[in-house]
Amino acid sequence: MKTVFRHIAKDCMTVLYAFAAVGILAALALNISFLNPVAQIMKGFSMTDIYYNVQQEYSVPDTSRVITIVDMSDIRDRYRLAEVLEEIDSLKPKAVGVDIVFEGWNPDTLGDNKVIEVAGKVSNTVFSYRMFDYVNDTIGYSGETHSFFTDIVPVKQGFTNYERTLYGALKRVSHIKNICMGDERTSLVYEVSNLYSDGQLREMKSDKVNINFRPTHYRVVPADSLVYYADLIKDHIVLYGAMHELADMHYTPIGEIAGIELLAYSIQTILEQSEVRHPNLFVTAIISFIIVLLTFWWKTYYIDWAKRRKSEALQFFLTTTFVVGMMLFLWSALLMGIGFVLFSMTSISINFGWALAAIPFISGAREFFGLTIRNISGYHLF
Repeated sequence: MKTVFRHIAKDCMTVLYAFAAVGILAALALNISFLNPVAQIMKGFSMTDIYYNVQQEYSVPDTSRVITIVDMSDIRDRYRLAEVLEEIDSLKPKAVGVDIVFEGWNPDTLGDNKVIEVAGKVSNTVFSYRMFDYVNDTIGYSGETHSFFTDIVPVKQGFTNYERTLYGALKRVSHIKNICMGDERTSLVYEVSNLYSDGQLREMKSDKVNINFRPTHYRVVPADSLVYYADLIKDHIVLYGAMHELADMHYTPIGEIAGIELLAYSIQTILEQSEVRHPNLFVTAIISFIIVLLTFWWKTYYIDWAKRRKSEALQFFLTTTFVVGMMLFLWSALLMGIGFVLFSMTSISINFGWALAAIPFISGAREFFGLTIRNISGYHLF
């Protein structure tokens, strides 16, 4: 029994050496200036990017039965924008989110007056605003831009700011709440979701959620044909904004999408409580360690098995770097497949990155650990 425990301890130390090698390389990448952009991109990478890619390629998108988008890309004057919003309201939607910020007064007094008139009538509508110049976690953002009429008529409002990574610019997270000038603010996606839920929205565990970009088709209704799509508006969430505005396109794990679609995915995640969850660092470390340890045992068993073949040619072939590499590749693919199934069923995304990075260092770690022990104690463990 002592011999078994000793071998397990040696194997565990070998795995720790492999992770140490990965850690050293990661530290170098973070601290060597010309490698920093690469390191930042790697930090922004998530296993969910791969899972979404597979879903997009091989699954049929669901069609949302709750959210409808009204496209105003071709509308430029405020009077017409207000008319469309008024028509949307007349078709009895459950909740409306307006992804338009009417900044400042226009020379078009008639259009401005129409906007004020309609904004004062639509009680189940949330208007958007933007916050700017993030300072720190205490102050939050230093300012905000609202539509010109919010000081004239009382309306529901929510911010539409999204976080992004520095290099990849991918939008993954939607805020429920945020801080602006020291005060708490709520987002448009939260306000719309709460309105649709009649104020009974389940309390969120965090001030932000990891958006679930499960392939979904949102019906898009042209602004000049609303009456023909009344059944897609009544009792639905209607998001009113631009589908084809270049300035409002955003990069996400599923590619470039319109800002109004980003809002739709965020609202869907909140309503369905389908947020993508990531195990904490400790759990991820344990899972990674077990995976690499199992890989080490599997590889050791495979090499021993191959060397016991009667044919020397077969022994040579089975232990070549190419064959062993292919076996490790298939093993890694199996792990990725298990991770994908788990993600598809539970929205839990396990980061296999550290494990996959450590696996190629197993052989070198085994030799280096043996050398260390021999130099320290003179005892040959391997």
